[in-house]
Amino acid sequence: MNEQDKQDMGGRRPWIPRWAVAALLLAGCATEGPKWTPETVAPPASPPAELQAAAPIESAAAPVLLPDPAPAAQSLPINRDTAILTAILNNRSAEVARFGPKIGETLEPEARAEFDPTLFGNLLYGHDERNTTTASGSSGGSGSGTGSGGTGGVSDCVQQTIEIVTQIRNIVAAVEGTPKTVVKTDTLLGTVGVGEHLPTGADISLSGSAGTADTNATDRQGVDGWALSAAQPLLRGAGTGVNLVALRQARNRAAQSEYVFRQRMLELVRQTETAYWGLALAEKLLAIRRFGVTLAEEQLQRTEDLFEAEKIIQGDVMAARAERASRMADLADAQASLRSQGLAMVQLLNPSAVPRWNLDFAATDPIDMSQTALDADASEKLALQYRPELAQARLDQANAGLDVQRARNGVLPRLDLVGSYGSGNTSNLGALASVATSGTYLADSTSLRVGVQFEQPIMNRAENARLRRARLAEQQLGWSVSALEQNLAREVRQAIVDVDRQWQRIQATSEAVEARTEQLRVAQGRFEAGKTTNLDLLIVQRDFLQSEVDEATARIRHIQALTVLYAAEGTLLERRGISLELTRQEAKDPGNGQ
Repeated sequence: MNEQDKQDMGGRRPWIPRWAVAALLLAGCATEGPKWTPETVAPPASPPAELQAAAPIESAAAPVLLPDPAPAAQSLPINRDTAILTAILNNRSAEVARFGPKIGETLEPEARAEFDPTLFGNLLYGHDERNTTTASGSSGGSGSGTGSGGTGGVSDCVQQTIEIVTQIRNIVAAVEGTPKTVVKTDTLLGTVGVGEHLPTGADISLSGSAGTADTNATDRQGVDGWALSAAQPLLRGAGTGVNLVALRQARNRAAQSEYVFRQRMLELVRQTETAYWGLALAEKLLAIRRFGVTLAEEQLQRTEDLFEAEKIIQGDVMAARAERASRMADLADAQASLRSQGLAMVQLLNPSAVPRWNLDFAATDPIDMSQTALDADASEKLALQYRPELAQARLDQANAGLDVQRARNGVLPRLDLVGSYGSGNTSNLGALASVATSGTYLADSTSLRVGVQFEQPIMNRAENARLRRARLAEQQLGWSVSALEQNLAREVRQAIVDVDRQWQRIQATSEAVEARTEQLRVAQGRFEAGKTTNLDLLIVQRDFLQSEVDEATARIRHIQALTVLYAAEGTLLERRGISLELTRQEAKDPGNGQ
C-alpha cells in the first residue's frame, strides 16, 4: 500500500494477524494517488512573500460590549478591526456557518466504519420428528437412517437420495406390517464470530459454534467447532484503490465543508468592512451636507439683507430660498443614508444591547491613505492558492476522478478467491448430524476448502454506461475548474483596475477641491463687492460642495476597492489577522450576541 492508502486506513491494523492476511494484501497493489486532495488544495502553510499578513486581530481590537439595555440615542465609536471582530463572534450567519465543518466531520468516520470489525452471532432451537421402521436384524440400518435423516450439512443431492430411500422403506414396512418408531430430536445450537472487510477488498470471518442434541433414542450429546473463512477479489473489487474510494470522497467532502465555511467567513468580513467604510462615507457626506445647508442659510441671510437695502431684486431672494430647500433635501438624504448604514452595521455586528436597532455607530478610522503597490500576476497567483471556491471545485474534480476509478473497476469480471478452514468434534456422529445445520462438522475432524468464484454479465451494458458517464463528468468538472481559474484571474485584474481608477479619482478630486475652495473664496468676495450675481455664487457653492462629495467618495471607494481586491485574492482574512481558530469561536451568549 502507498502512503495515501495508509493514511486513509488511519494507520490501524486489521484485527486479523499478519500471517493470516499476508496473501490477501498481495491483491492490494499500490495505486497512484489523486491529483487533488485536501492537502494539495489547502492554502500555503506560511504566507508567501507577496502576501503581507497582519498580526492577530484579537491583539489589536476587542469586540463591542454594551450595557443592557443601551441608553437612548447611543452613539458608539467603533473602528474597522473592532467591527470585524465583533461580526465574526456575534453575527447570526456566522453561527449558522459554524455548523458546516461540524457536520462535515461526521463524513469520514461514517465511511471508515466500512472497515470496522463486526461481531455477529445467532442462537437456533430446532425440533424434528421422523418415523422409522424397526425390522428384525436391521437395527444398524435403522440407526443409520435416523442419523441421515437429521443431517443438515449434507449436500442436497445426497439428502434427497436418503429421503427417497427412507420413503421406500416406509412403504415396504407398511406392506409387510413392520412396526414404526417415532424419533424426536431437540437441538440447540449457538454461533458467535467476528468479521471484517479489509481495504484490499477481502472479507474475513472467524466463527465458533457449540450446541447440544437430545433425542429419545440416544443420550444428550454435545457438539462444538470453529471455522475461518476468507474471500479475496482478484479483479472486480480488488485493491485499496477502489475500496478506499468512498473514504477518500468522504474526506474530500469534509474538506469542502471547511472551505464553504472559509468562504462564508471571507464574505462576512468583506461585507463588514465594506459596510464600515460605507458608514464612514455616510458620516462624511452628512457633514458636507450640513455645511452646505449652513452656506445656503448664510447666503439667504445676506440676500435678504441686500434685498431690504434694495440692492437686489426679489428673484435673488427666491433663488437663495430654493437653494436652501434643495440642500435641506440633500441633508435629509444624507441622514437617511447614515441611518441605513447604521442598520446594516447592527445586523452584521449583532450587538448585545437591547434595543439594538436604536444604536448609532461612529467610524473612527481616518480615510486618508497612501497608494498601494499592486501586481496583477502576484494577485492572480494568490487567488489560485487561497480562493475557497477553487479548492471546492478541485475537490469535486477529485471526487469525479474517484468515481471513474470505481466505474473502471466495475467493468471487470468478478473473480474471487475463496477459502475456509474449520474444525469440529462431537461424541456421537448421529447427534452431530442432527444439529450441524450451519456447517459440515465431523467427529473430531478438520476441513479445508479453497476455490474461485466467477461472475460476469454477458452484455455488461450498465457498468459500461456508468464508466462512460463518470468519464464525461470528470471531463466536465475539469473544464469547470479551468473556467473558474480564468474567471478568478479576470476578477482579480478587474479589481486592480478599480483600485487604480479610484486612486486616480482621488488625485483629480483633491485638485478639484483646492480649485473650488479658491473659486468660492473669490466668488464670495466679488458678491460682497457687488461684482457678481447671487445665482453665480450659488452655482459656485454647489460646485464646491460637489467637489468635496466627489473627493470623499473617491477615498472611500478606493479603500472599498482594496477590500474587494483582497477578497478576490482570497487573502482578506490573512491581511486582517484573522485565523480560522478565531472564526470557529462562538459567542458566549447566542441570545444576546455577546
